[in-house]
Amino acid sequence: MYKIVVIAFCVLMSLPAQAQNDTMPDMLKFKVDKMYELLEEDILNVNVTIASKKSEKLFDAPLSTSVITKDDIRKAGSTCIMEALRLIPGLVVLEQSNGNYDIHLRGGSNVQRNSLFSVAGNTTTLVMIDDRPTYNYYLGGTFWETLPIDLNDVERIELVRGPTSAMYGPNAVAGVINIITRKAEQRGWYAVGNAQQGANQTIINNGSLGYRFNDKFSMILSANAQRRNRTQETYYNYAKNQYVPVDTILKNYALGNAYPSAEQAMQKYGYNAFLHYKPNEKFNMRVSLGEQDSRVQKAYSENFATPLTTSTSRSRYIDVVGHYQRLTAQFSYQAGTQEEGLGTLGQKWDFKTIDGLLEYEFRIKDATLELGANFRQGIYDDRRYVNVAIKEGQFNGSRGIRTFAPFVRFDYGGLLNGGLRLTSAIRLDMFNHPDKPYLSYHVSANYKPNDKHLFRAVYARANRSANIIFTYADRFLEVATDPGTGTITAIEVAGNQQLDLHTMDMIELGYRSILDDNLQASVELFYNNTRNYANFLYGDAYTAQRNGKNYLIQPFATYNIPLATRQFGATVSVNWVVGKLHVRPYLTYQQMQLQNSSPYNNTEKAIFANEPAKNNINSFLGQKEKDNGMPAWFGGLVANWDIIPRKLHLNLNSYFFTNYTYYTYQNPTFPDGRGRATIAGKPIINTKFSFQIVPNTNIFLGLRNALNRTTFEFYNTDATGISIFGGLHFEL
Repeated sequence: MYKIVVIAFCVLMSLPAQAQNDTMPDMLKFKVDKMYELLEEDILNVNVTIASKKSEKLFDAPLSTSVITKDDIRKAGSTCIMEALRLIPGLVVLEQSNGNYDIHLRGGSNVQRNSLFSVAGNTTTLVMIDDRPTYNYYLGGTFWETLPIDLNDVERIELVRGPTSAMYGPNAVAGVINIITRKAEQRGWYAVGNAQQGANQTIINNGSLGYRFNDKFSMILSANAQRRNRTQETYYNYAKNQYVPVDTILKNYALGNAYPSAEQAMQKYGYNAFLHYKPNEKFNMRVSLGEQDSRVQKAYSENFATPLTTSTSRSRYIDVVGHYQRLTAQFSYQAGTQEEGLGTLGQKWDFKTIDGLLEYEFRIKDATLELGANFRQGIYDDRRYVNVAIKEGQFNGSRGIRTFAPFVRFDYGGLLNGGLRLTSAIRLDMFNHPDKPYLSYHVSANYKPNDKHLFRAVYARANRSANIIFTYADRFLEVATDPGTGTITAIEVAGNQQLDLHTMDMIELGYRSILDDNLQASVELFYNNTRNYANFLYGDAYTAQRNGKNYLIQPFATYNIPLATRQFGATVSVNWVVGKLHVRPYLTYQQMQLQNSSPYNNTEKAIFANEPAKNNINSFLGQKEKDNGMPAWFGGLVANWDIIPRKLHLNLNSYFFTNYTYYTYQNPTFPDGRGRATIAGKPIINTKFSFQIVPNTNIFLGLRNALNRTTFEFYNTDATGISIFGGLHFEL
């Protein structure tokens, strides 16, 4: 019965891809040996390291793990790393402007209604490049456009859904994404080139050149460049409740140079060097370094005129990793300058982050024990760009977030004749702020009765670190002067160094199976309990005299809020091979319940609020409601058809999400509802034809959003329609 259900699910999901003339009986007639040949490259047979920090088959991974390889990405025609994440189960990937995306793991974001874009965004997923964290400590999360690498550099992308802070440190609350870069495998020259162009003046170029000198040393140099125009020239304006020309925005809101290239969605460059050295079997070393420069338009910073703002970043990094027998050491450093909201004072800063890791592995028969320690620090400094004396900046100084953590990991596979495997990890983070330690952990049990079935149960807890703004915010803004009394009304923005950190507990059950020689499936059920959300709230107003002036001061400070969430859901994915066709559908359902959720960002004594005694952050204590701030259903399908093996290839990949409602910080300002929007669900279908013209060289042609569903995917940002792209790929 289970085979019938799974096959029916695959057939329904893959109908658009079945363009060949085979009938269903013919499609199901194939040889077992041919099936195994095709399954050699199947996703369940790929080795991954992210789930236990050691190489193992994806089928055996003890956590909810997925992976896409460089071949998956190339065949699908993904134009950037962010878009490629639509090929992985469990991710909500919403395009804001051409090439810029809002990305969430299992949903779970936008639950703090009426918040700033940066607060409501995804700050709980840790993104790494070769185990190097790229987390941004300004307000949390990842600035995706600032990754120095691009698709040419990617060997594979591994992902774990669910809390993994015990293994990877704070901020891996919803999960972790690790982008693993390529290396030259064979002696001699290594070269990869990809050039493509598409609609909206989209130009994407990647090139890598390397050399493997011998079995000990190899090197790769790579460069990437992207330029993309927006799909429209206008901007949504809150006040007018319509899209207007950029001149209207600049004139009415005095935003200066906020949009130096209004037509441009993205311009970015990256340069990297990767060196691998392995003199013997006991020791190996990897050094990576590079630089990036980017300018994009995305919905992150608030200028209170329109959702899209311009963000710029320039940064450089170095990452050194060494392995000696069972000892691993890693050190990484990144520094640069970012401006997350051109035209808005206080949105520019210098930063540097440091990460150090040391761990040692002990092996005793079927058990592995790893002991280690990790140090992380992010320092942000805005003094060069603001007048600190009058508190023009967001934090007005050099501020830092630090953590030091010892950890232990344990893996034992010797129970029930090797069929039962137990893995666990525990980590104690000691921060400079707050001053109390936080414990993260996970325990998982894998039971594998035979080679075709694996059952999994996981319990985990993870926490997010503090961030610069919530901890160190320090600003003083004069708003208005009473002409009668001369009293000046001002807003005093303040951080909180003793916030309770955002924490998630998860229970998860999973099952993987090789149902037949040509059919594989994976199911996971999850339940999350999340608490310790934080936000800026208007507090108790007070009067004071400063520099001979009388002030009525309204505090706007960081508090923990009573909001808590309960989320449950399921993810199903299937791999099905039919002749020359490989179909991989995947689907996630999630539902979240909000407890104590208030639409008001103020206390009961705030003066900048409507009847604050009745309408405040505590007005909804004890109430529960269903959340609609993220899609309930999302997923996709990937279908690969080798029409002529190694010569002519067709890929169809689709992605969809259902309706959801986005509540912006402007929502309370406009009772008519213009501060929120219900985003219509959207099916997105992409296709790519690839043809090998000579050995090592393919030309390709594809369509993105082939159904031409011209609707925006994020709150009143750019609507995206059909686009055609084509190019050339070379690999030696």
